[in-house]
Amino acid sequence: PMQKKHTEVLPFRVEIASPEQMEGVIQLRAASYGKHLPELGAKLREPEVADFEAGCEVFVATSKLDGSVLGTLRTHSNMTKALPLQYSLQLPTRFHGSRMVEATRLCVKGNPHSSLVRSTLFKALHAYCLEQNVDHMMATGRRPVDRIYDSLYFSDVGEAGVFYPMTFTGGVPHRVMHLSPRAAQSIWSAAQHALYQFVFETHHPDIDLSA
Repeated sequence: PMQKKHTEVLPFRVEIASPEQMEGVIQLRAASYGKHLPELGAKLREPEVADFEAGCEVFVATSKLDGSVLGTLRTHSNMTKALPLQYSLQLPTRFHGSRMVEATRLCVKGNPHSSLVRSTLFKALHAYCLEQNVDHMMATGRRPVDRIYDSLYFSDVGEAGVFYPMTFTGGVPHRVMHLSPRAAQSIWSAAQHALYQFVFETHHPDIDLSA
């Protein structure tokens, strides 16, 4: 039997970005990437084509207090075209013919809630991928961002710990990692993941991807 979920209210909402929210998303991206990759940060002052493409969704976390953008990520589905990472890397054969969603442009504003915002964006991504019947959630991480995906129990698509230069970040090397949305619960349960209860046993009405 399903355990009764306890409900938790968050100080922010996570939803699919509206046209009005895109300005805040773009500002956060430019600021986040600008710190480490100034050239890319400058390019990200404009919306990207993928922000409006079929098969892509922009998730946004906004403060309930003032509506400011606290975090964002964008999903790409391989149902309509190849994933961004596939332009830089030939995936192993076990991924061929599978439904995949790649998370890109993950940015979280530095503040006391930042790890909570990131965890909630991941929970929303996981729920979205389950709903879309996705086989693999895909992500790429440069150092030290790859450690975030390690901590979520993503694993390398090929040899462990190998970095590949990525065209969409101007050739910066990234690890390419994946996690099965359907297997995530048992993997996290076995690992006694600190966020297990947050993701799998708590109801968050503030996550609403219905748009």
